[in-house]
Parts: sequence; structure tokens; C-alpha cells
Amino acid sequence: MVVVLVPGSAFAQRHIVFVDVSVIRLDRERVEPGQTVVVEGDRIVAVGSADDVPIPNGAEIVAGRGRFLLAGLVDSHVHVTTDMPWAPARPDFGDGLLYLAHGVTTVVSLRGTPAQLEWKRRIETGELLGPTLYTAGEFVNEPRVTTPAEVRRDIADQARAGYDLIKFHEIWTPTGGFATRRGLSREAYATVFQGARDVGLPVVGHAPVNLGIEALFAARGGALAHVGELNRLHFVLGLRVLILTGAAALTLLAVVVSWSVAALSRRLHGAPGIHSDRLSRARALFASALALMVALPAGGLMVGPGGLFYDSVTWRVATALVGLGVTFLASLAVASAVRGGRHRTLDRRSKLAFAIAGASSIALVLLVALGWLPFLWRSSEPAIGQLARRFRDAGVAVQSTLVVYEALSPDGTRRALNDPSFSRLAPEVQSVWRRMSEQRPGAGRGGVLVPPRLPEFFRRVAGIFHRNGVLLLAGTDAMGMPMVAPGSSLIRELHLLVLGGLTPSEAIRTATVNPARFMGKDEEIGTIGVGARADLVVLDDNPLESLSALDRPAGVMVRGRWLPREQLDRMLSELSGGQ
Repeated sequence: MVVVLVPGSAFAQRHIVFVDVSVIRLDRERVEPGQTVVVEGDRIVAVGSADDVPIPNGAEIVAGRGRFLLAGLVDSHVHVTTDMPWAPARPDFGDGLLYLAHGVTTVVSLRGTPAQLEWKRRIETGELLGPTLYTAGEFVNEPRVTTPAEVRRDIADQARAGYDLIKFHEIWTPTGGFATRRGLSREAYATVFQGARDVGLPVVGHAPVNLGIEALFAARGGALAHVGELNRLHFVLGLRVLILTGAAALTLLAVVVSWSVAALSRRLHGAPGIHSDRLSRARALFASALALMVALPAGGLMVGPGGLFYDSVTWRVATALVGLGVTFLASLAVASAVRGGRHRTLDRRSKLAFAIAGASSIALVLLVALGWLPFLWRSSEPAIGQLARRFRDAGVAVQSTLVVYEALSPDGTRRALNDPSFSRLAPEVQSVWRRMSEQRPGAGRGGVLVPPRLPEFFRRVAGIFHRNGVLLLAGTDAMGMPMVAPGSSLIRELHLLVLGGLTPSEAIRTATVNPARFMGKDEEIGTIGVGARADLVVLDDNPLESLSALDRPAGVMVRGRWLPREQLDRMLSELSGGQ
């Protein structure tokens, strides 16, 4: 392991000047060639043409001809603590260099302890070389806090301690698993946001699954920590509906099977049956509704989030017609059973069977009409657009973390293990990730099967949200999820956002301008302007034309310290060798 300590003299008030460089001004949506950018200490003090900006005497000159200057990138969702069994980070933010080598000069850690506050202080004073660290404290949720008063007190304590944001998340421990069982009450959940507003901190959180999406909108503001949280919150069918559907279908199946067995027995023994056209029709209709009901979940898997045909209107319509068929046939079956139920030869057992079949069919009609049919359309493009507009109107930002869902796929796992950054991770991390990669193909963490087109689906969702005005924040969950390496994962995230429909400029804004706005650091990070922190990336090509320009920066400046490519490569080599 290599810990880079920076003496205070490295941040003395000397000048570094980038000359004849093309400045990418994302706040103005243009590239300005032939610019001079003067840095004094850790601040930008002048930006303009060579005629307008004099070069201070004794300044260090960085030649910029043919190169592009971009504001340092921000990864809005990382984890840097050392206690995660699948990704134990190096102590003293030893993985920070991996971020800097990819132009990531600011990271937002979504769980922290006093140790991370100390790292933050040492980075700010120049003792420790790494990206500027903003961090949340411990997760806010039950059983740590339960009442509104406890929530408010915890948030006030975190603000006083120096944390930069609040994280709402299920409580989990490496040894005990999930401790959160029910989630916060609606009042306590709303207090998370109000309490954070009172102390001037933003909130990033997982979905309040126990409260539903309306609670998220009612809280207003903050950010959803993953675009994938929309599955738990909105896109997928609720567990209660699935359980009730399964119970109703199995009950109806038991009755239909009993009828079939009874009919076969009568035929074998030559016994007379019930001669009622209405009851015979009812049995056939019950069986037909049940057959269609079996097909409905299969169709739902195909058109649901990440299903093979999630983007097919034809499949979606066909599956919806299956659902309508279930409701139609089941309703006819119940009507026929009611009309024929007064047959004088019908014994008590047969009447009970028809009553059970009728009750389970009515339950299926209600479940299909109120649960399954809406579910089939929630992940359609128009419905996603409507959902996005509700997020926009409620002021809720969304962190993308698209690399997380790619990493769950076999191709994503292979990409992660072949990433040069993988060989620079701590040996124990490499060992854990290799073992996890041996899980069966298509399985995520814990062996849960992942829909085949889930990464593509979430890319599409991110694109629709962006086009509808939702503030997207590029985040990766680096080291918070297996197969997501620091630094390189953010560059991959931007590529995935472009695949989702964003332009390169729009994708870069999600890692510069947008997080600065969300964190209330507009004048500090995410832009190149006088007074901004001197976090800069020098590129050999224009990233607005191709994001591949970001893959290997020619140099990175972090808090006024200039790190040319040669120095970055040397430090990375030492990191890999020393581990």
C-alpha cells in the first residue's frame, strides 16, 4: 500500500498557468480556444485570452496548445470505508489515486465515520493527496432512529460533526445482515428531509419501499441514490400482489384438478355426471381463465424491467390482452357458476367447489385489473416519461449508477476484471471479486437472477429522465458494489449515459455542473471560473466530440496541485507494486 502524504509547501501560494488551451465551459455550452488560466494556490484567479490575462512572474507554465481543459469530475456516489467484506478499501484513502488518475477530483461518500472526516480534513490541509471528499455519516433509518425526534436529533448531530450530507438507507451490518425491518413512519421519513433542510444539508436515499413513491414526492428534494431503486419503488409488481395472485391461482388450480379427477373417476366407473350446460361451461371457463393466468406472469417477465421484450409495444399489448382475457373469462365463469348453481342435483361438495372457484376467480379479476394490468404499462416509454415529470416537479434528483447494473451481467463482470484499475486494487479486493465472478452467469450478488436486458433498461430510463428535466447525477457506487472500481467506473458511467441517449456534453454535466448544483457548491466545483477550486483535467482530445478523450488524461490538477501524466503513471505503478 502506498499512502501519499503531501507537505504543506506543495500548496504554497505560487502560480501555475495553463497557456493557449481550449477551455470547455460547460456552464456556457461552448469551447473557448486560446485561453490562459491562472491558478494561485488552490484557486483559479484568472481566465481569459492571452491579451487579457498576463502571466505572473515566476509562474509554472503548462503548455496547452492542441489540448482541452475541463473542470475536474465528480463521482456523486462512492464508498470509502474499510469495513465492507466485498470491497475493503485501503486505509487513509489509499484508493484516492485511482480517482485522480481518471480526472475525478471530487467524490461523495455515502457512508462515513469519524475516520472519513479525518481524511477529509487532511486532504483539505494538504497532508493527504486525493480527491476532495464530501461524506455522509451513518445511515439514517430504524433501528438506529425511529421517532421524528430521534431523526431530527441524529441529523443535527451529524451536521455538527462535519458531515456534508444525509444518507437514508436500510441499516446493514457485515455480521448480522439487514437490521431494518419495517422502515421509518411517514412522519419520521418526512423529518429526514425537513431536518436536513434545517441544517442546510442535502439528502440522498434509497427508496422508502414501506411508504411508497408518494412519500418520496411529498418529502420534496433530495436525490434517489440509484436509478435502479425505481424498480423497488415503482416498476416491479409488489410482493403482496404476487403472493395473493399465487394463492388465488393455486386455489383455482386445486378446484380444476379436483373436477378433472372426479370426471375421470366417473368415466372409469360409469357413474352419471351433472347434466348442466351452464355448470359445464363454468368449469371450462374457469380452466381457460386459469390457463391464461399461467401465461400472464410469463408475459410480464418479458415486458417488465429488463425483460427480453421490454421495448416491444406489440408484446406489451399482447400481454395486456392476456390479462384482459383472464378477467373476461373468469367473470363469465363466475356468472355461469352462479346461474347454474341452483341445479337440483348439485350436492353440497360440488356447490362448495364452485364457490371456491368463484371466490378465487373474483380475486384474480381484481388482482389483474388493479395490479397486473397497470404493472404491464408502468415500464413503457410514455409511463416512464410521466414518472420523470413527477420527479422533476418534486425536485427529486436521481443518481444514475448504471455501472452497477452492468456489473451484475456476465459481460460487465468480465469488463471489470479486465479493467487495468482492477490490478491496482488491494489484493484482498481482487481475490474477493474473482471468487464472486465465479457465480453462475446472469446472477447478481447473492445469486439472484438478473433480467437479461436490465442494464439496457436502466440506461433508457436515465435518458428519459434527463429529457424530461430531472437532475441526473453521475455516480457509480464504487467499492460499495463488487466489480465497480474507483475512477475508471465514472468514465464508464458517462459512456453508459451516452448509450442511454445523452450527448457527451450532457453526460459530462452529470459529473460536473449537476453535482455542484445539488451539493450547493456551484461556485466551488464543476466549472472553470474565477474563484472556483483549481480542480482541472487536461485532455488531448475534445470530450464533447468523443468521451474516449477522458480515458487517459494528459494531466490532472487537484486543489491546485499539478499532476502530469508521467507522474500519475509513476504513482500508479508504485500503488500496484506496494499494494
